[in-house]
Amino acid sequence: MRNLVGPMMVSLMLLGMFAGCLGFTSNEETGEHVVVYAATNATIVEVWEDGELVETQYPRLTFDFSESTAPAPFVLHSVKGEHVFVTVDASVSSVVEVEFDRHGFHLLELTSDHEGSTEDSEQASLYRSEVVIRVEKRIEWTESSTNEPEPMALDTRREIGDEPASVIVIESTVYNPPLINNIGGGQDVDVSWQLIDATQEACQSQPGTVEEGGSASWKTVHFNTDEVHELRVNYEEGQDAIDVVQTIQIQYEPLETPPSA
Repeated sequence: MRNLVGPMMVSLMLLGMFAGCLGFTSNEETGEHVVVYAATNATIVEVWEDGELVETQYPRLTFDFSESTAPAPFVLHSVKGEHVFVTVDASVSSVVEVEFDRHGFHLLELTSDHEGSTEDSEQASLYRSEVVIRVEKRIEWTESSTNEPEPMALDTRREIGDEPASVIVIESTVYNPPLINNIGGGQDVDVSWQLIDATQEACQSQPGTVEEGGSASWKTVHFNTDEVHELRVNYEEGQDAIDVVQTIQIQYEPLETPPSA
């Protein structure tokens, strides 16, 4: 397992010492900073149809500050990171909802400000803590009734953090629908799969034959995640139109902070 480097590595070491408990407990004069979060990992989902991106689903996670206490009323609750900055008025809500639009590891700072507190005060440091969020990505790809499947570009490079994805999981299925419903009359189709790397060479490949009314699948994993690839389904021989359904998962090592709820 690779370790996160730099500031994120230090944060993980500290967070591991206090797994499941975020914040600091003190006496009644300083109060207590508690943030509750049920999940610290999520997945971005892209949906493609016939070579066009039709939808991107960005996940949301919540951070609940309602169990925190302070010697004065809270003014703001905030979640901040390299590409995240969400603040709520503490008099209106104690829950911060954050949307994630980049896959990789997000190092977030959770902060509460109360009346009379200043950023450089010793007491203010009691209301700051960190959490590491793991965000993965899944691509869902479909093509219908084609004899020339589109190549699928796979940019699996991390979009945030220092740790690359650990693996690409590929599942591609080709369907050969009956030429005439419930009757048949079609032919077998020969196909091949190729995963093309940055040098335009096939780093993985697989041939397949799809019977009329049947399907054939290629399932594989690839560990070189820090460059752009291309997934190709090649129509080698046949006359029938085919359908292509593919799922690509960009996965990371489970190095996130454990949930606190």
